[in-house]
Amino acid sequence: MEHDYASVALLIYEEKELIFIKRSDDLPTHKGHIAFPGGKKEGIDDNIVDTAIREATEELVLDSSSIIPIGILDPIDTIEYKFLVYPIICKINEKPVSFNKSEVQEVFFVSISELHDEKNWIFRGHYETDWIFKINNEILWGATAKMVRNLLNFS
Repeated sequence: MEHDYASVALLIYEEKELIFIKRSDDLPTHKGHIAFPGGKKEGIDDNIVDTAIREATEELVLDSSSIIPIGILDPIDTIEYKFLVYPIICKINEKPVSFNKSEVQEVFFVSISELHDEKNWIFRGHYETDWIFKINNEILWGATAKMVRNLLNFS
C-alpha cells in the first residue's frame, strides 16, 4: 500500500440511507463540496479502515463503536492529489445528531433507493465518469459521485 493515502467512510444507516457531509468553506481543499467523511492518513492510523473510522468520528462526533466496517471499494485516483482515496463501506448504528463545525457545514441523509435510480443521475460529460446527483440545492459530483456509483454497481 502507498505510504500516503486518504480514506473515506461510506456510512450506511439501516440499509436505507447513505450519509454525506458538506465540507466547511474553511478547509484547505474541497471547500463546500458534498463528500463522505474522511481524510488523509495520520500517524496514529494503522491502516485505511482506521483512517476512515477516525475521520468519521471526528467529523460527525460519533463513537467509533457505532461504526462497523463491512467492505472496501476499489480506490479512486483523484485529480487534486497524487495518492489514492480508499472508500470504506460501513454500517452505522446511529444517525449523527451533531457534527464538527470546523470541518462540516451540513449533513445529508440520502435514500439509497433514490441514489440507485438511474433517472436521478445526470451525465454532465466534462469527462468520462462525470455523473452528478442533486441533493437539495447541492451537487454530488467527482470522486464522491464515482464512489456512490461503484457502491451501487453502476457501469
